[in-house]
Order: sequence, then C-alpha cells, then structure tokens
Amino acid sequence: MPPTAPPSITDIVGLAVFVAAMIFSDEAAAVIGPYMVIVAAAMIGASFSVARRGKTSRLGAVVYFARVAGLAVLITGGLAAALAAYRPDLQPRVTIAPIALVIGFADWPKVLAKVVQMAFAFMDLVRGKGGTS
Repeated sequence: MPPTAPPSITDIVGLAVFVAAMIFSDEAAAVIGPYMVIVAAAMIGASFSVARRGKTSRLGAVVYFARVAGLAVLITGGLAAALAAYRPDLQPRVTIAPIALVIGFADWPKVLAKVVQMAFAFMDLVRGKGGTS
C-alpha cells in the first residue's frame, strides 16, 4: 500500500486528534480528540468561573472543575449537533470548543435559578394567574 499524505490540520479538533494519534490508534484518536478539546475548553472556562466565586479550597476547586468538565462532556456534543441543525453552515466539529468554553464559564446556580423562575412564570401564565388582567 503506498504511503498517504498526512491529513491537514484545519481546526483545534484536528490538532487534538493528531496529538491523540501519537498515543492511541487512529480510530481511538478520532474519538478521544474531540473530548480532549471539550475538557480543555471547559477547564479554561471553569478557571474564570472559579475566580469569580471567591475564596474556595483546593479540593473545592478540583471538584468544581470535575463537575464542569463532566457537564461539558455530557451536553456539548448534543448542543453542537442542535446548533448545526439550526445553522447548517456551522459544523459541530467547529462549535464544540466555544460551546464547552461557555459551559465552563457559566455560573450554573444562577442560570438554573433563572430557568426555574421562568418555568414557574410560564406555568402561572398557562394557569391564568400571571400577567396583567
């Protein structure tokens, strides 16, 4: 079989796949590379989030980083696919790093409190108890 030219690296995911291919097989690197990008971007975002939180212990920061990275691994792929379905010109491969960064950067207690508040307001609106009458 003649040698083939190495693929060109055009984005951060391609770079992560290339680096992972140095350690793992090509098939495993194709799966591991995007997750390396997700975890790295989530950790960068989480570093800003931890700095905003104020004084915390080292163990607390590590646990927070692990929670944020886990959340990013769980939902980044789905959000990137949904964004690609909504905007076909954006490929999920290109959007996973910014999405993971935002997931890490977000102040999740405030975000979730706002979502719950909006859900209750919507339920009140549906039941007819809210709004101006």
